[in-house]
Formats: sequence, C-alpha cells, structure tokens
Amino acid sequence: MTEKVLLVDDDPKLVGLVQHHLAEEGFETIWAASGEEAIDILAQETPAAVILDLLLPGISGLELLPRFQTDWPQTPVVVLTAQGDLNKVVECMQLGAVDYLHKPFDGTRLATSVRNATTQGQLKAKVESLTTELRKGEGFDAIIGESAAVQKCITLMRRAAASDIAVLLGGESGTGKEVAARAIHAESGRRTGPFIAVNCGAIPEGLIESELFGHEKGSFTGATHSRAGCFELADGGTIFLDEIGELRSDLQVRLLRVLQEHMITRVGGEKEHKIDVRVIAATNRDLKTEAASGEFREDLYYRLAVFPVELPPLRERDNDSLLLTAAFVLRFAERHGKTIDGVSPEARRALQTYSWPGNVRELENVVERAIVLEDGNSICADSLPIEVRQGAAANGGEIVDNRAAPVSREEIVSFEVEERQIILRALELTQWNVQEASNRLGLGRATIYRKIERYGLKANPNVV
Repeated sequence: MTEKVLLVDDDPKLVGLVQHHLAEEGFETIWAASGEEAIDILAQETPAAVILDLLLPGISGLELLPRFQTDWPQTPVVVLTAQGDLNKVVECMQLGAVDYLHKPFDGTRLATSVRNATTQGQLKAKVESLTTELRKGEGFDAIIGESAAVQKCITLMRRAAASDIAVLLGGESGTGKEVAARAIHAESGRRTGPFIAVNCGAIPEGLIESELFGHEKGSFTGATHSRAGCFELADGGTIFLDEIGELRSDLQVRLLRVLQEHMITRVGGEKEHKIDVRVIAATNRDLKTEAASGEFREDLYYRLAVFPVELPPLRERDNDSLLLTAAFVLRFAERHGKTIDGVSPEARRALQTYSWPGNVRELENVVERAIVLEDGNSICADSLPIEVRQGAAANGGEIVDNRAAPVSREEIVSFEVEERQIILRALELTQWNVQEASNRLGLGRATIYRKIERYGLKANPNVV
C-alpha cells in the first residue's frame, strides 16, 4: 500500500518538486496550502508523515506544531523551511518535530528524512499497541519483540503452555526468563492459580531449604512457628526456579523427589504434603554439559529439561532494541512524571548498535537512567552511559577523528564528530583549562564537562 505524506506549504513550485522526489520513493503526496486546510485534511486522512513549512498564511507552522502533539501524536512531522535560525530549529524540535530541513533542499536527504519519520511513526504505533496489551496481562502479548528469534521462542512456549510439561528456560543473564515464565503460566490452564518465583542463587544457603519446602515449629533456631514453603504456596499453579544451577547437591536430590512423587516434607517435619505444581526452571549456565561432567545431577537435568527453550540475546534480535526502548520510555516517563516521548537520532543509533552484554535488563536500566537525567522531551545521547556511546562507536556507530575538511560527499562527517574535534582542540590549545575553553567556544562550563564525558575526552598526561 502506498504511504501518504501530507505536505503543508503555500509554494506550488516547491510542492511540485517535493511530490516528484517523494513519488520516486513510493510516497503519495497530499497538498495543503495553509494550516487551516491541513487541519481539514487531518480530520479525514491519517498520513504516515507531515512535511510542514513554518511561514504559512493564517495559522503558522509554528502554531500548528503543538497541535500534532495533542491531536495527532502518532503522526511524525518534518519541518521544511527557509528559516535557518538555530533557535528556531531548537524550538521546532522541542515542539515535537522529528527533523528540520532547509530550503533549498536535497531530494535524497528529504526522502531519507521522510522515510525515517514514517518508520518512527509506525514504531511508535506498534509500541503503544504492545504496551496496551502489556497492561492487560502477562501472556505472550507482553513479550515485546518482532524478530524471528523471539517469535520462534514464543511459538515453542505456546506449545509448552498447552500442557503441564516441565520447561527449562536457557539464555544469557538479562534475556527475560522470568517474563517468559510468567507468560507461559498466564497462557496455561493454571492461569488462575498462583505464580511463585524463587531465585535459587539469591537466597542464603542456610535458608534455601526452608524457603522451598517450608519448616515446622522448632525445627531450627528461630523457627518460632510452622511455615509453608514456596512449593506449597504454588499449589495449583506454577513455581519458577530461577538460577536453578546454583542449587546445592543435597537440595537437587530433594527437588528430584518432588518432581517424581509430587510430595514435599517440611524441614523438621515427618508428614508429607501432596502438591500439584507446574515447574519452570531457568539458568544462564550450560546445564547439559554440567550434568555430563557430574557438576549437576543428570537425572534432575532431564526431569527439568523435558521442554528446553533457549532465549536469544538482545544482540541477535534485529531491531527489537528499538521496540523495547520505546516501550520502556513510555513506562518510565509515566513512572517518573516526565513528558518524554521519543529518542534522538544519535541516541537511537547508539542504542541500536551497542552490543548489550546485559541484554534486556541492561537496556531497561539504561533507559530509566536516561529518563531521570533528561530535561527535554526526548532522550539525547548525552543522557546515555559512556559505555553505551563508546560501545556503539566500537561497533561502527560513529566515524572518528577525520580532521581534514571534506572535499567530497563521501568525506562529510556527522555534526557529533565535528563537535568532538572542535571541543578537544579547544581544550588542547588552552591546556585543558575548561573555563577558558568554554569562554572561547561560547559554551557553559557544565556543557563542556558533559561533552568531555559524552565523548570520552582525556587530557594528555604530559599537560599540567
């Protein structure tokens, strides 16, 4: 289906030129010669993006911009104007524009900007839909991801959810194993029963047995009353045993009996309690290899791994990092009372190219930290940890240190690279006197310090 773009401009010649360039990229252009006409069209049409001039008869583009945030929030706006004032650029971006182009424009640059805007709009719509589903429950719709790797896992887990089969979730730390376990439970016939999560690696060694199986009064010092363990609490539902590889050998024996007999005996007790529990275990270790070498009970491994599912690391999930980022932005902006609703192109590039060794959990923490630090209405690269920015650069996210003036299109570098070079040179020439460098560059000292951190700048150790 051809995507429609609304062009709001009162210059017929420019309109024809824009239509020509966008038609080559497969876009259909709808023309509005004024702000009022654009409002009438938007009442009937939902374009994939809007190209907006600022100087319009009647309602100006600057007056129209805030309307998009309130009335058509899913429609991205690209500003195309002859006004090149930097303050005007900043104002438009603060009002929600996703890009700002100057007249006369480059056709390829315009088409790329519109394509990026439509992609961002589609992504935002998908995330809002996914977030709505997430708030409805904890089934498979709560797992955010469209990559083939994630969809394959969901297909497997749907099959597992249809039975009471034991499931072993594998994968690196932070890949969302508890989210997956909750989804299996929520889609299973036990959905109305309890879901009890136990982190076997986080409970002190002296308490883990009591935590799992319960204890009777007087069974050990401090046992002032009888207490049911997690298996009893999960009766009729699901118990999730995270980091199962950390369970010590004697408790592995007890767990094996529970899986075989569906009976538990409390610590210090003699009476057996029958339980009806579905077990989902998780590990970031290679339990199959450990079972073969005797580091983990082989019989228990095969009881737990009747239905193994390996969750993919974030670096193998294509563009899922962008979907997850957008969902986390919505969640944490609401939690922290912020009006942030997007991510700058530079930050998005860093988030997409970073390798995420901590996977989804690391991404979630990075986004929440950025939300807390951010003062604008979108997350900028300055708000990201330095390791994310440096890691993105190491993975090809940035061109570095090209000091020669460009003599061809191919040699043009990003504004970030130029800014880094300018600030570093100013610091070197002032022998890293931040106050003097900031005065000569016309920037505040706080800005210089942020840039030093952002670009990982370091003084020559021979400079005092």
